[in-house]
Amino acid sequence: MTETPIARRTVDTAAATRLYLEEKLSVREVGRRLGWSHTAIYDALVAAGVELRPRGSRAQIIPADTRRAVVDGYVAGEKMRVLCARYGIAEQSVRNIVAEAGVPLRLGGTSLSGKSSFDREQAALLAEQGWTAPAIAILTGFCEATVRRHLGQIRGRGRKPLPAGDDLAELLDEVGSVRALAARLGCSQKRAREALNDEGIKPLPRTEVLVRMLARTRSGKEVAAELGCSFRRVRRALERAGVPMRRKAA
Repeated sequence: MTETPIARRTVDTAAATRLYLEEKLSVREVGRRLGWSHTAIYDALVAAGVELRPRGSRAQIIPADTRRAVVDGYVAGEKMRVLCARYGIAEQSVRNIVAEAGVPLRLGGTSLSGKSSFDREQAALLAEQGWTAPAIAILTGFCEATVRRHLGQIRGRGRKPLPAGDDLAELLDEVGSVRALAARLGCSQKRAREALNDEGIKPLPRTEVLVRMLARTRSGKEVAAELGCSFRRVRRALERAGVPMRRKAA
């Protein structure tokens, strides 16, 4: 006994075409009407050769000649940002226009010839203007990881070395906070905090506490040993607070 094969359900292309063209329903609305996903309706309409309407309100007002010019420029290998600037449209609109014209989208950040076209100077300028790495990635067509790598290399070239050891510790004591330290050094708070952690530098107690410790131990070196820092740092901190340390007679 042989089993009867189950007939596979298919989209009613005629009905989908009528609803889409005559009743002006969207692809999603056609799908809901016929009980199919919008992806299945889209594929059926494309296979039937139906000319799809532009997607989105922005696309509705882009003239046909502009759309053709965008496609021609894209096929010629022009950069996405150039097309956006020339025709005053968003990158996603360019992608929609190109996709609807049946032109395969390029891989992010590469020209049709396959040559990389990442513009580091442009990326650096955008970053200085406050653009985030994800936003730059969308504009240039590169993945976010690539943008972050290039920006890191660009910033690293001009990065000045930070003070170390007692110089860094005394600067922290002078300004009083990591935020103020970062502002003095011209770097981010994250970098300043990492430098302090790498050197094992911690903030000193308040001046009143240092004075009490000095009165109890009667030795700046013992105070330094108790705090795990250098004697020079303790002495400078007390001197800035107007508490001179007695020097031993020779």
